[in-house]
Amino acid sequence: MSSDDDLLAELRALLDRLDPMPARVRDAAVAAGALLGIDWAELELFAAERVLVRGSGEVWRGDGVVVELGARITGLVDHDLGVSHVELHSRDGSTLLHPDPIGTFSADLPEGRVRLVLHRSNATALVSPWLR
Repeated sequence: MSSDDDLLAELRALLDRLDPMPARVRDAAVAAGALLGIDWAELELFAAERVLVRGSGEVWRGDGVVVELGARITGLVDHDLGVSHVELHSRDGSTLLHPDPIGTFSADLPEGRVRLVLHRSNATALVSPWLR
C-alpha cells in the first residue's frame, strides 16, 4: 500500500501532465505568498472631478496623492510623503515605477483593476484600494 503522500504526489504528477498550471498563475501565487506579513498602511483615495481633455478616465485624490486612470495611469505624490518608488499591482503582476524629481509617475494602464503601493524611505508603505 502507498502512503497518502505517495498518492498525492502521483495525482499531482498526473495533473501536471494533463492540465499544467500556466506560468503566469504560478508566478502570481509566488508573488502573493511573498506579500504575507508585509506592513502596509491604508492610503485613502476619493473619486475627484476630472477635467475632460481627451478620452475617458477617472481621478482619485488622497492626502498628498493624485492618481489619474485613463489610457495610462499617471500620478503625482507630494515630496513630504517621502515616496522612493511606487508599485503598480494588476492581474498581470507588479510594475515598479519611480517618481521623477517633481513627484510624477506614469505607465501604461493594465486591463482590469489596479492598486498602488507607495514605498516610503522612512515610514510604512501606503497601499491604495483596488481601483476601477
